[in-house]
Amino acid sequence: MTTTLRARAGLTGIFALACAGLTGIAVAAPASAATPDASTGAHFLASELAAGGDHFSVSSGGTNYADYGLTIDGILGLDAAQTGQAEAQRAASYITKNAAAYNTYGQDVYAGATAKLLVFAQAQGLPTGGYLSQLKSLEQTTGQFKDKSAYGDYSNTIGQSLAIVGLARAGQSDAKAVDFLLKQQCNDGGFRMTFADTQCTTTAGDTDATSLAVQALSAAGGHDAAVTKAVNFIAGEQQSNGGVVEPAAQAAPNTNSTGLAAVAFALTGKTAEAAKAKAFVAGLQFGCTSPAALRGGFAFDQKSFDALRAKGSKATVSDKEHRATTQAVLALVQQPYLKISAGGSATAPALSCATSSPTTSATSTASSTSVSATSTTTGPPIITDGSQTGGGNAGVLFAGAAVLGGAALAGTGLRRRLRSRD
Repeated sequence: MTTTLRARAGLTGIFALACAGLTGIAVAAPASAATPDASTGAHFLASELAAGGDHFSVSSGGTNYADYGLTIDGILGLDAAQTGQAEAQRAASYITKNAAAYNTYGQDVYAGATAKLLVFAQAQGLPTGGYLSQLKSLEQTTGQFKDKSAYGDYSNTIGQSLAIVGLARAGQSDAKAVDFLLKQQCNDGGFRMTFADTQCTTTAGDTDATSLAVQALSAAGGHDAAVTKAVNFIAGEQQSNGGVVEPAAQAAPNTNSTGLAAVAFALTGKTAEAAKAKAFVAGLQFGCTSPAALRGGFAFDQKSFDALRAKGSKATVSDKEHRATTQAVLALVQQPYLKISAGGSATAPALSCATSSPTTSATSTASSTSVSATSTTTGPPIITDGSQTGGGNAGVLFAGAAVLGGAALAGTGLRRRLRSRD
């Protein structure tokens, strides 16, 4: 999720949070698949998670930090594809052990990260009571789920939407939370990313925030007019090639925004738009003619796809492909966060290629671009959630894109910073 999901970077403290067992694994999968699809995308995700010590990491200031939000997006991608469950369980165990490092810092508690943890735990069949209680403690009288932090409030529409999805999965309705979300809808049908009243007058609605809002309102039920207006806004950002644009990021469509949009289209019966979105994303999946290390994964956009293929044996996997793949898989399976659950085959099939181009092996690339469990800094971590934007994520909703807030260490003290839409 988000990763759907504009990344927010932050450093957070660590405290222990107890969680219980993981959902069982059902069946075995074939060792390989003949063509690229969601299952081979899952193989890419599972391989990269395993190479990184069962989590993804991000580099900031020359130091590698565990990226809990992106790791959750990867787990949800594996669950959506219904494969790679052995690695999904290992990664879920890692998240469970480090959950407090993701959504808290000292006495601070962050709404978006807490909502994402709740949805993650529900999908994995893990205990959810602690996350649910934390989330409810952050709800204001207005219905907003707001950060409790000495460093300010960085909650946003994606976190609000995830909270509503989590409550729906828990069988709890929350009219105030839904009403607050509805107030974020602009006249063009899109939803603003932030809760600043000026956003709707200075910019258009945000595509990624709108896609997540469609999921939340669909989960809550009873808001067909707002949902229709929202999905029509997203359709207006869909290009003739099926890709969906996130205008605040770049003029070209990308797999992250298109993956989230595909789910919104499918939920609302826009089958033609959903099929076009799926085809666009499928066209940016690395197949047998691509460098071996990238096979099964997805590029962020056409420019990135062409550039990586042109590198041949010099191409390596980056954070950008991790982010793209977590939400690109959603375009192929078109499952909303309300319905995604762990299950399926233990091992995802690798892409079967009869002949290999002279490319870097997956093993050597992973070892050079991923961070092992022993070399990753376990605290403080970088939080990146929400949608990926534009370029290399230097500087995230769902998740996704960030989305979600965190405390950032800069200079002599802590401050918050929004990752640039690069």
